Amino acid sequence: MSTVVVTGATGNLGSAVVSLLLNRDHEVVGLARRTRTQGGAVPRSWAHGRVKWVDVDLTDRGGAHALRDLVSGADALIHLAWAFHPMRRREYLRQACVGVLDRVSRIVLDHSEAQLVHVSSVAAYSPRQTRDLVDETWPREGIPGATYSELKVQAERVLTAHAGGVGAAARVAVVRPCLVGQYAAGGPMLRCGVPAWIPSRTLQHLPLVPVDDDFGLQFIHADDVAEALVRIVEQRASGSFNVAGEGLVTGNDIALALGARPVELRQTVVRSALAAAWHAHLQPLDPSWVDMALQAPWVDSVRARSVLGWRPVHSGRDVLHELVRGMADGAGGGSSALRPRTVVDGTRNALLRGPVARRVLT
Repeated sequence: MSTVVVTGATGNLGSAVVSLLLNRDHEVVGLARRTRTQGGAVPRSWAHGRVKWVDVDLTDRGGAHALRDLVSGADALIHLAWAFHPMRRREYLRQACVGVLDRVSRIVLDHSEAQLVHVSSVAAYSPRQTRDLVDETWPREGIPGATYSELKVQAERVLTAHAGGVGAAARVAVVRPCLVGQYAAGGPMLRCGVPAWIPSRTLQHLPLVPVDDDFGLQFIHADDVAEALVRIVEQRASGSFNVAGEGLVTGNDIALALGARPVELRQTVVRSALAAAWHAHLQPLDPSWVDMALQAPWVDSVRARSVLGWRPVHSGRDVLHELVRGMADGAGGGSSALRPRTVVDGTRNALLRGPVARRVLT
């Protein structure tokens, strides 16, 4: 049995990782900016005796000091903390993502013997140049102009440089998943991409979905990523690992999941429309996310299979259908980070705290 510290423990992936660690009889220290619900209680389903919940903001010095104490006796730290919003505040995102990883890596690698497992993304890879699946040796220069992608690249470089500088590369693993989903993430993911005043159920009434033969996405279930992460900890594995569900999700698959009719339309047209809405402040999703969907390479998971003995349980299409159900239901989980999406909640927060693309989500 190991003691594992998990940052970002209440989110889409964090909730799955914590649950699996508990099922495998590990001691868990769960860190998040706010581990409790808006009512002030630890979620009942998470109030387990072997989880030590800690509210900590890793962007400030106090959080760093707290983390140093927590990792001193830990066997591993799984770093999941990553800010997706506010998308219109790039410098904040840089500090909250790259700055936090820099701080975490220095604390873990300089002041403990713990293993550090960092979750990056396939978005760190350079643009797709082939329809074949690529492995972990594909260049990692990111998707030009995409903030999320560029920050993932910077974060990996910071981690590699520091680990190499202190001779700790053998204690570091980097996992690069494709798009991660599960039912409980449906509401929060829709909140990040659709204006608050639009009901979740509207998703079930879309008449048309644009499709393009050049378009394709890989999905992976949060539980499958969690399985890979826990195996890395249990096997003390190091190096980089791609993880992706089986199969490529096409525009026709998305139309089928939504019950809509597919209509051929170049994705560049869709991207232009989203960009216009973004610049007009009509929707909260940075159009560079479309660039990542169109340009990120498709990856294989051969190394994870061979080194870890891992394989995904869910196909990419399984994850798509589960995620769409969660979006339509405005689904969520027990934490503040995974709270369900409702028009009332979204509108109230927009009025009190400003639009989602400009405020820090908690």
